[in-house]
Amino acid sequence: MTSANITALVEVRPTRARASARSVEIAGTRWPLYKLHALLAAVVVGVLALAITGSVQAVAWASAVALITVWWTERFWQSRRHR
Repeated sequence: MTSANITALVEVRPTRARASARSVEIAGTRWPLYKLHALLAAVVVGVLALAITGSVQAVAWASAVALITVWWTERFWQSRRHR
């Protein structure tokens, strides 16, 4: 039986240094600001949806859409800015 040379299977690619995202430390963990902005937007939209509609289902949908929209939009723009 022959043994495989595992190092032949590993491809090393040079990586470019990525600029670190703006972040804040919460309980010893660094969080990117786009995550906090998304959570804040979801809470604000949720409170507004509850005040306007009084429906918990509307709150869930509206806050989920706000969270996903802010999260991916800021993440996209942040990645474009650091290229």
